[in-house]
Amino acid sequence: MIDLIESGIPQPTTVQVASRAGNAVRTIFDHFEDIDDLFCQAAELQASRHRAVVGRIPPHGPVGNRIRATSHQRRQHYEEVGPVLRVAYGRNPGSPGLGTVLANHRRVLRHHLSYTFGPELAARGPEARFVLETVDLTTGWQNWNALRIDAGHSAVAAEEIVVFAVTAMLRG
Repeated sequence: MIDLIESGIPQPTTVQVASRAGNAVRTIFDHFEDIDDLFCQAAELQASRHRAVVGRIPPHGPVGNRIRATSHQRRQHYEEVGPVLRVAYGRNPGSPGLGTVLANHRRVLRHHLSYTFGPELAARGPEARFVLETVDLTTGWQNWNALRIDAGHSAVAAEEIVVFAVTAMLRG
């Protein structure tokens, strides 16, 4: 399923998946309840394959360096998992399992932000929760997709926009 999505087929059929895997359609249903279950498992697999790209950056050293490192990690991650995330967010409303996979993905990324920028968030006092929310949205998939697809920016340009925005929020 991942191969088909990455090759430009956003809604592969069971027949296409079985053919790509070299299996019969029946084999697919021996392992998965339906095509949504298969996609949910594929999305989780894709996220886990690329999770190592987005590691926890220690919360010390110049904040500018941490912002750049975080933005670069997100760029690498989103460029790798982008095709699957694009399809996943389109399918999400009808799939509770997929909603859970996406929520877990967002939770991990948000946790990394709260750890990496802990000192800056703590210094903001009661505003910290709003700053974290804003940084999370700015560095999140939906914003990345909007910068890359809707606005047509290159990956490098999108990363620089994220660096600029996060810098403004954390130093504000």
